[in-house]
Amino acid sequence: MRHDARSRLWIVLTGLAVACGHGDASARQRLLASPEALRLVGAWKVRFELNYAVSSRVDVGKVGPITGTVVLAEDRFGRVGSTEIGDATHDGVYDVDFSPFGFSSRSEGDVPAAIARLVPTTLGDSLYIVLSPGTTRLAVVMAGRLAGDSASGEWHASAFSSGGGAGSFTMHRRVPQ
Repeated sequence: MRHDARSRLWIVLTGLAVACGHGDASARQRLLASPEALRLVGAWKVRFELNYAVSSRVDVGKVGPITGTVVLAEDRFGRVGSTEIGDATHDGVYDVDFSPFGFSSRSEGDVPAAIARLVPTTLGDSLYIVLSPGTTRLAVVMAGRLAGDSASGEWHASAFSSGGGAGSFTMHRRVPQ
C-alpha cells in the first residue's frame, strides 16, 4: 500500500505544479518563443516501464516495457487545456498501445490526442504530458524533466473503474530516417 500513497502524493504534487504558472498572454508568448519550448516540438520515441498495475491480471514482473511515439507542436493559437494539465503549451498526437499494461488509453476510433505543458524552472525544465486528456478511458499523465533531446520521469493512469497503473518513462527525440 506504500506505493498507493506515493502515487496519490505524486498526483497532488503534479497537479499543484501544473496549476501554478498560469500567466498572462505575453508571458505565454515569451515561453513559446523560448529555446526550451521550441526544443519540445517534434517527434519523440517514448518508452514506458510498468512499476504498479491496478489490474490483478497483469504480472508486473513479467511485463516488459512498451514503446511508441509522441508528436508535439506549439499550441500558439488553440489554447488547449484539460482538467489534468490546465493550459497546455504544446499539443499533438501519440501512438502507444497500453494493452500489455492491462488498460486502454482511448476507445477505438478516437483521435489519440496529446497535450503538454513546459514549465521552465531553475532546476531544469519541468515537463507534463497528458495522453488522451478528458477521455472516458484512462488518461495517461506524465511528469518529468526535459534535458536536451531527452526527457524522463514518472507516469500514472487511473480511474474510478478498474485498470491503470504507474511507472517511469523516457523520451528521446526521433531522428528522421
